[in-house]
Amino acid sequence: MRVAMYIVVAASALSPLCLAQEWELGAAGGYGFYVNPTITGPSGSVEPGFAPKGVIGVVFGQNMYEHVGGEIRWLYQYGGPQLKSDGTVISSLGHSNLVTYDVLFHTSGREANLRPYIAAGAGIKVYTGSELRLLGPPLAGPAVLLRATQVEPAISAGAGLKYRVSHRVLVRLDFRTYFSPLPDEIFRPVGQARIRGWVYNFVPLGGISLIF
Repeated sequence: MRVAMYIVVAASALSPLCLAQEWELGAAGGYGFYVNPTITGPSGSVEPGFAPKGVIGVVFGQNMYEHVGGEIRWLYQYGGPQLKSDGTVISSLGHSNLVTYDVLFHTSGREANLRPYIAAGAGIKVYTGSELRLLGPPLAGPAVLLRATQVEPAISAGAGLKYRVSHRVLVRLDFRTYFSPLPDEIFRPVGQARIRGWVYNFVPLGGISLIF
């Protein structure tokens, strides 16, 4: 009987917290662009990277506390890998998939119509390149571009605004930066060449979410 009483008391204490939580499910779209690393070797240097293209995605979030929440975000970004050197470009059709979990720190409470926030988190980014295309003369340098799919860890940081347009609907603007190592199975250094730097992916987004 005492154990049952403890369970009832604990459930009574936790139930207001569960009811107070809000969930968000939404869609987002935007444009992604990159700051790319370099690959350098005895034969020179080359810029590996990805073409700036559109981004679409889905966001599933939870407001656990008055000012703190969390969300899982999936983004699909168009644009394949490419190598650039002295005006010569070798490119590949391709895309990337990104899955992250971010913690959000809101500057205003859950009932406010306007909620600015900052976000930070981590996840994985899956890079895919296929069907190589050559634009210009053959590229001889410290790296080659290969057809492959590679998974890399990703760090997420950014900020945004949520605006509640009704009791169940909000619109949001986000700016995220995703940091990840260059996928070396797609951009393969040759000989003594080395990769210098990470891939910085800057993604401004707009979206709409339902609250339940």
